Amino acid sequence: MQWGRGALWWVVWIVLLSACKPADAPIVAEVGPHRIEADALRAYVAQLPAEDLGLLDAVQPQDTAAVRRQYLQLIIDRHLLLSEARAQGLDSTQLATDEIRAYYQNQYPAALMEDEGGALLARLREQRGHEVRVYPEMLERALPDSLLARKAQQWGALLSQRGGALLKQGRHRKALAVLERAVAYDSDLAQTHFYMGLAYARLDENERAAPAFERAVALAPDEADFHYALGTTLQMQHQYEGAAACFQQAIERSVDQPHYHFRLGEVRRSLADFEGALAAYGVVLELQPDHVQALYRRSDLLVRSGDLAAAEAGFKRVLALDPKNAAALVDLAGVYTKHQRHPQAIAALERAFQLNPADHSIYYLLSLAYAQVGQPDQAAAAAAEFQRLSAADRHYKEGLRNANRGSWDRAATLLTQAVAADSSHVLAHIRLGMVYLYQDAPTRGISALKRALALAPDHLEVHCLLGEAYATSGQPDSARHFFTRALNADSTSVRAHHGLAKVAYQVGDPQAAVLASQRALASDPDHRDSHYLLGLAYAQLGRPREAWRSLQACVELDSGDVEALYRQGLLLARHGSADEAQRVFASVLQRDPNHAEARQQLARLEREQ
Repeated sequence: MQWGRGALWWVVWIVLLSACKPADAPIVAEVGPHRIEADALRAYVAQLPAEDLGLLDAVQPQDTAAVRRQYLQLIIDRHLLLSEARAQGLDSTQLATDEIRAYYQNQYPAALMEDEGGALLARLREQRGHEVRVYPEMLERALPDSLLARKAQQWGALLSQRGGALLKQGRHRKALAVLERAVAYDSDLAQTHFYMGLAYARLDENERAAPAFERAVALAPDEADFHYALGTTLQMQHQYEGAAACFQQAIERSVDQPHYHFRLGEVRRSLADFEGALAAYGVVLELQPDHVQALYRRSDLLVRSGDLAAAEAGFKRVLALDPKNAAALVDLAGVYTKHQRHPQAIAALERAFQLNPADHSIYYLLSLAYAQVGQPDQAAAAAAEFQRLSAADRHYKEGLRNANRGSWDRAATLLTQAVAADSSHVLAHIRLGMVYLYQDAPTRGISALKRALALAPDHLEVHCLLGEAYATSGQPDSARHFFTRALNADSTSVRAHHGLAKVAYQVGDPQAAVLASQRALASDPDHRDSHYLLGLAYAQLGRPREAWRSLQACVELDSGDVEALYRQGLLLARHGSADEAQRVFASVLQRDPNHAEARQQLARLEREQ
């Protein structure tokens, strides 16, 4: 017969009550006439499920005295609630379970709780605190460090699993926040470090992913995937020698994984070890004959080695598997050219052009091929097109480099030259519009973005950028129009929903801001800016508990989010908890000593004491 968790709680509680009978039993605490004995407390903590260990997050795991008190506090709270239930004639079991769970799972301090959640428990602690006596020495003996360490490992393992589940959902920032807590409770769980590495890698933070993977490898050196993940991160950082060693380690542990061999081939190729790369790609194709990328890479290397017949066969096999592979068509045309089969080269290049008309190199190769078959007019036209598109691409790339350096005037000049050379270059129009917006020239930015929209009417980013530009320039109706058009193209667009929320908040409609922010969070539960704006809107609506939860979501995603912390301090200051507000403002200043508003608020509260 299996017992439910509720039944287990009740049985343990009966043990705690009945175990008080021997007069000489060690006692760790008293709550009025009730005694909490060491053996009963130890048994209770030992069997406590990992799912119920969330109370550990209220303290630092290194502070063993505080951890012990948290465990004991569960039992003290249960005594208080059971006594209150009896006094009120209520269902004592249900009251104790619900109130304790509400208290330990709440996401806002008691000052904001009013009559909800753990308010009853907070009141009972205050009213009957004088009845509680704790014996610290006996508490330490009852809950030895070894037991606390086991419970911390259980909580760390559960947090690690939750972090992995968040990764699968694509919630990388939230996963990191949970995994960092998991490491605090058990720093020797290899899976946790592996998950952290994956989260950082998916956020393109490879410099932080590598140490996490290295730690995972050190803890579990026989896990092939850990070596592979570290190798991939090192490859992204252009550390090819180290990456090759990692992929080799992964292969030694699991030789039949084609993606391990493919990655090894890629880094061998980057190291100009073409024989090693050919061998690695060959193994991939033995394991997976339809691996298009390996087949393409191998064929390209065969051209380098002079085996044109095998290369031609390889490129044709790529096109049989992937008929829209423009790169394979271009390279096949190169093989035809080497064999002086120019008409076939032209046919392949014309097909490639249809698939990728923006690739200016195709026009250059076409110009050469047309000249070889005696078609000078076509050759001249292709060469002119090559010159035009290559100039546009050159100006575009240089414009982006200047924009990334913050050289806005130079970037605007180069991007203008790009669209002058190729008026159909949608991305050049978009980036030019963005540069104008950064230059605080919204009219010119909107004009450039509208030209992009004329070329690509369904381009989601353009609609969102126009919405943001109109919002910045004080035209909320136009902003709403373009954000709505963006949602017509993609109803799940977080950027568009958040844009509508910002517009609503700016025009003084916090209720609409709440609804739009909630829609954004339905698509991306970890969108920090939507949580933050939702907190501001709830505060404006006079709903401090909801505002606190939204701002707390920002802090959980990034513990260094000073603006969210500052807003939490304001909530506390306005709702009757000056001491807690002071602690929060002090925390803001620890993270950002130059935060003038937090310093002013802290000084005001100190004057008012």
